Amino acid sequence: MNAGRVLFLPLLFFYGFLFFMQERHFSESNQQLAHPMPSTLQKAALGYLRQLGGETLFVKANVFNGGLKPGRDPLEYAEPLAQHFTAAATLHPYFIDTYFLCQATLPYINDEYARYANTVLDQGIAALPSNIVLPFFAGFNSFYFLDEPLEGARLFRLAAQRPNAPPILAHLASILSAEGGDIYAALISLRGLYATEKNEQTKKRYADEIIAFEKAAAVLNAVKRYEQTAGQPPTHLEDLVPSYLPSLPDVGPIFRLEWKPPHLKVVRVAKRLATPR
Repeated sequence: MNAGRVLFLPLLFFYGFLFFMQERHFSESNQQLAHPMPSTLQKAALGYLRQLGGETLFVKANVFNGGLKPGRDPLEYAEPLAQHFTAAATLHPYFIDTYFLCQATLPYINDEYARYANTVLDQGIAALPSNIVLPFFAGFNSFYFLDEPLEGARLFRLAAQRPNAPPILAHLASILSAEGGDIYAALISLRGLYATEKNEQTKKRYADEIIAFEKAAAVLNAVKRYEQTAGQPPTHLEDLVPSYLPSLPDVGPIFRLEWKPPHLKVVRVAKRLATPR
């Protein structure tokens, strides 16, 4: 017993010294993240330990991300980090922490890695069909980083179909459908939301948006009639007046019409925040 006590203090001191040296080396060195083995190879090698392998890759990526020095160029480590997320999600697709860390890191590097993040999130969306957050993350990336409102609308609509999903997801899908040029789908969705909404203030907002989208649909119908007659879409929406429309409708103050032949879009007036890079 006495001998154990005598050995305890030197061992404790030695352990503390090793821990201090390791932390010092970690903080002073420029950490590198090696590329992982291909996930297919790891699946075959790990067998029933695939879940442990996926969590291990997540831990490696998390520790590496936590030790990054401020100001380091993310393109130096983006590819192996993305591969770690891909392999982790492939080995253990039900481990949701992988998707949260992926969303917190990859999309903010550049558009390419925002798209890469969505491929990782796709694995979680397939594995966790009742999860609301994962299609929301992917929809946000599609709209905000990739400027693909129709894909964002599809993913928000997918999230809206999950159990106990809040109505705002279906509303976001409607808004993005109109911004992507699918005005009819946006109008149908908004009318459905209006019919089931109980809150009068929210119904009033839906009603205002429905009016704006109905005006946009009238312009779109006029564009189609013009194209049938002229054989091509109009260069400017003003070309529709007065033969196809008595005047161009005002869809404000929330929206504005954006005509980029052959697509008519209903775009929100509010300015988008600059994408962080």
